[in-house]
Amino acid sequence: MQQALIVEDVPETSEWLCLTLQQAFQQIQVFPASSCEQARQILQTHCVSLALLDVNLPDGSGIDLVPCVRQHCPDAYIVISTIFDDEEHILKALKAGAHGYLLKDMPDRLFIQKLRGILNGDPPISPSISRRILQYFSAEKSASASHASNPDTPADPRNEAVSLSPREQEVLTLVAKGLNRPEISSLLGLSTNTVARYIRDVYQKLNISSRAEAAVEACRRGLVSTELH
Repeated sequence: MQQALIVEDVPETSEWLCLTLQQAFQQIQVFPASSCEQARQILQTHCVSLALLDVNLPDGSGIDLVPCVRQHCPDAYIVISTIFDDEEHILKALKAGAHGYLLKDMPDRLFIQKLRGILNGDPPISPSISRRILQYFSAEKSASASHASNPDTPADPRNEAVSLSPREQEVLTLVAKGLNRPEISSLLGLSTNTVARYIRDVYQKLNISSRAEAAVEACRRGLVSTELH
């Protein structure tokens, strides 16, 4: 991590996030912004490798900034940093393309640990957020089973399963477990270009765009354990 964008309108919280990032990553340069407009101005002149975005800002939501960050800094790791732990915000953030979702009320040690996990390909998601995601898809799965037993119930298009080949399932599983492309390539005996193609195809089929979404989808499909540590 070389440069980071922090979008936070509360000065004390912004300062805390700056210090936290400096503890997590040595020699990182931080650009703070207190509004969506300031963030857009920074992105016009700086390509950051990490963005921490608050949800509730004076001129909008940090979630709405996700496409802007992806446009100007395609390789940036985008993390929503907020106090909102409701299902609506979580799913909207992941759908927009955020790679992680961290709650500000986590202990500093755990917050730093989650940020450092980015370097190993581990999606930075608060444990309570992971539980909410899994509960959502567990309820969705139950609703799907209920529909199967009662065909007169209108189908929810979100529950329609997208078919993946056995190899695509393997790749999705390994991505969800945090492995990077070279590691997947070595494990499966494939070239990195072939792995990249599989990942691209899986993401397109599932309409996802981040490792966090891949982890959620793998859990929903029963490809990885839903047990949280």
